[in-house]
Amino acid sequence: MSTATLAPDKEMVELAKSSLTYANSYFTTFSNSLNTKQSRFDNDLLYQMAILCLEKYFIALLARYDWTATHHTPLAMYKEAQDFETELTPEMKDTVIYVGKFEGICSIDGFGYRTPSKDDLLVMKNGIEEIKILIEKRLNEI
Repeated sequence: MSTATLAPDKEMVELAKSSLTYANSYFTTFSNSLNTKQSRFDNDLLYQMAILCLEKYFIALLARYDWTATHHTPLAMYKEAQDFETELTPEMKDTVIYVGKFEGICSIDGFGYRTPSKDDLLVMKNGIEEIKILIEKRLNEI
């Protein structure tokens, strides 16, 4: 699919920009907290910030292409974005999978929620930063 012809309407531009603003604020807090010796936030809350910023980045990317996300999980949004965005990389997909691997949908899976370590959170941060750069680039095109 050619993405050059996909131009968002005014409402989707607003959604893309506001989602990017929220994502960047979550990412800044998340990133800064990981760079301090004594964070005000525990790893559980930092993980929630990682999920929030990743979801908001993908909402912004999809809105840039005049598309409303039909799923809310990071991996589902990544797969949906592949229909529009040609520069999503396998490393970005690995990041999305890594972020999602710490929670389960229900206890039937035999795998509930677990808290990532600081090392896990640093891996997430580095991967999310690559995604952030791509999405900022795309939104600057509109």
